[in-house]
Amino acid sequence: MTTVQILSALVAVATFTLCVQGHPEYIALIPNGLNLVDPCNPNITAHGVGHINPDGAGPLNPFGMDFVAECRKWTQELCQKDSDGDGLTNGQELGDPDCVWSIGLTPALSTGLSHPGVNEKTVQC
Repeated sequence: MTTVQILSALVAVATFTLCVQGHPEYIALIPNGLNLVDPCNPNITAHGVGHINPDGAGPLNPFGMDFVAECRKWTQELCQKDSDGDGLTNGQELGDPDCVWSIGLTPALSTGLSHPGVNEKTVQC
C-alpha cells in the first residue's frame, strides 16, 4: 500500500466515525427532537429518535441510518425523505413540512407529530 492509499483510508475511516457517533444532543439537530413520544408508549419521550430503542443506544432505525448518511444534519434530502415508509416525509412527521427549519428556529408545527423512524401503521407494540 502506498502512503497516499493509507492516508486516504485513514481519512475515510475518520470521516465515517465522525458521522456515526451516537450522542443525546443529536435530538437538538432535528425539528421537535425534544417533543417526540414513543409511538408504543405516548407517556414516554423518544429520546433516541434514530434508534430502535426509544431511549437511544443500540441499533439504528431507518431514520437514524438516514440521519447518519447526512452526517447528522437536517438537510433538504433528509427532510423530504420518508425514512420509515409510512407515506409521510420526515419533515411532515417532525413538524417541518416545508423543509425550512434550522437549528435555533421554532418548527412550523409542534402538534400532530409522528416518529420518522417508526412506521406507526405497521408497528406492533
